[in-house]
Amino acid sequence: MRAIAGDACIVGVGHSEISRRSAKSLTALGIEACIAAIDDAGLKPADIDGLGGSSPPNLANMVEGIGIPSLSWCSQGAWPASQGVRAVHEAAMAVKTRACNYALVYRGMAAPRGGGSIAMRVKDGDGPLLMGGPNPAGTSQQWTAPYGGHTILTWLSLWMRRYMHEYDVPRETFGTIAVTCRKHAALNDRAVVRSPITMSDYLSSRWIAEPFCLYDCDFPVDGVAAVVVTGKDRARSLPHTPVGIVCGAAGVGPRPNWEQWDDMRNMGAAYAGAKLWTLAEGLTPADVDVVELYDGFTFLTVQWLEALGFCAPGEAKDFVQAGRLEIGGELPLNTNGGQLSEGRVHGMGLVAEAVLQLMGRCGARQVANARVSVVSNGGGPAGAAILLRAG
Repeated sequence: MRAIAGDACIVGVGHSEISRRSAKSLTALGIEACIAAIDDAGLKPADIDGLGGSSPPNLANMVEGIGIPSLSWCSQGAWPASQGVRAVHEAAMAVKTRACNYALVYRGMAAPRGGGSIAMRVKDGDGPLLMGGPNPAGTSQQWTAPYGGHTILTWLSLWMRRYMHEYDVPRETFGTIAVTCRKHAALNDRAVVRSPITMSDYLSSRWIAEPFCLYDCDFPVDGVAAVVVTGKDRARSLPHTPVGIVCGAAGVGPRPNWEQWDDMRNMGAAYAGAKLWTLAEGLTPADVDVVELYDGFTFLTVQWLEALGFCAPGEAKDFVQAGRLEIGGELPLNTNGGQLSEGRVHGMGLVAEAVLQLMGRCGARQVANARVSVVSNGGGPAGAAILLRAG
């Protein structure tokens, strides 16, 4: 992904209801979020001529349900680990190259209805890449599934354990991420879980896949978030202060597998993070006012803090202390509570929150004078990040 140079802006944000179990289909939730984003941008469905998202919801069903008369650009993300952020950046490139005038981008997730994690991944359309689909024996998982290593959580636990060993990182480092996100969630009416937790709660919670405990993990929800992207010239006539997409970067390491990696001290985030600042129009990590970093697991958030240059590799254990990541601190993190508290909308909820922060629309959780934000998405072998700036 190359620099956008501020030619594209986000001008509207929409959410569906977010819950552990919705009575609505994911398509209905997607339509709800997309229409909300269009309304927020001061537009009508007939204005939309670009659509980017992931399946489900199916793109064709979304076009019909939203009432879009025709499209000149559409894209359905192929790499689920970083779809939310990558879809926004692809929409920005479409606007810049005049493939469309107004691009609507969404990402939805549905909580599994029984059948376990593999069934969930087949249902969500992620297929062999992440979970081996219905037949893991046909993938690289033939070497790991017989030993219980057939989920992202089990693979990532090996990564986390190596990181903790390599840099002498205590569990409290990850606990700080969890406690901070929950504190911020108390200020967000959309957050599915809002009750506070303490470090003691974190340390005493049950193991999920050691060293991951319960509060290290996000959770599945039914929900969709959406944004509208257009060019700066069109943004001037719309109701909200536009949020410019300065640049974006994606990184995929030497292997597309979670369980086979050359250097388990870092991951795809390191590739994306290193490239982002080379495209940033002179901005540096010191210019960032608020960060919305992928927190499918607390470990991934720590990896992103280091990969994006906010601290050096292995130094997050000191960097996260003393309230630095809280609203009012030096670098407020995941001000909506992140996926750890708002629920897993696979990165798009973080994009939406960053935009609302830079528009100054977050109420009690608003970061004072927020002008620049970084949003990241993904973990393991793939990651993507975008740099946003108000105005």
